[in-house]
Amino acid sequence: FSVVGFTQTDIASARALGIGANVTITGVVTNGDELGPIRYIEDATAGLALYDPTALSGIARGDEVTVSGILVDYNGLLEMTPVNSSMTNTTGNSVTPQLITPIQLGESTESKLVQINNVIFNSGGSLFTVGTHDFTSNSAIGKVYIRAGSPLENSLIPMGPVTLIGISSQYTFSVPANDGYQILPRDSSDIIQL
Repeated sequence: FSVVGFTQTDIASARALGIGANVTITGVVTNGDELGPIRYIEDATAGLALYDPTALSGIARGDEVTVSGILVDYNGLLEMTPVNSSMTNTTGNSVTPQLITPIQLGESTESKLVQINNVIFNSGGSLFTVGTHDFTSNSAIGKVYIRAGSPLENSLIPMGPVTLIGISSQYTFSVPANDGYQILPRDSSDIIQL
């Protein structure tokens, strides 16, 4: 049994402490209400999901926040919940997405804003319904997830190649949790027609 203190740490170091760790981190929020009550934050080292609808209400995309809380596993996704304290340091910050390929989706990109080029959706021409939608990029396969209430729900899936931006996430029941990686596009500006 060990007690981990509230030492400020970068997100990669916090993630390495694992489930049950009590951590304090600072990062820029990469999504707002379009993904529901969850918020994703990242710094130069890594990203982390935050889930606490009460503590995070009013926190918007581009806010730099310092948060403290406990790390838990939610279907493969490392999250901080509850968020015991939250402080907004600055607003209006931007995060440049990390350019990756679908096969690079994994723990190293989890909860980070990513970009995949030359994406072709398998169901181009139909509508984005709630759930997962497959795509290919440079012969590799990936998935996007559209949640109920997403700004993209019931919008047209592009037919041709697009640049896809979104948050790298995970949802799986596998143990160990080594699959279920997916991209969460936030809104129509995350799907750029070429």
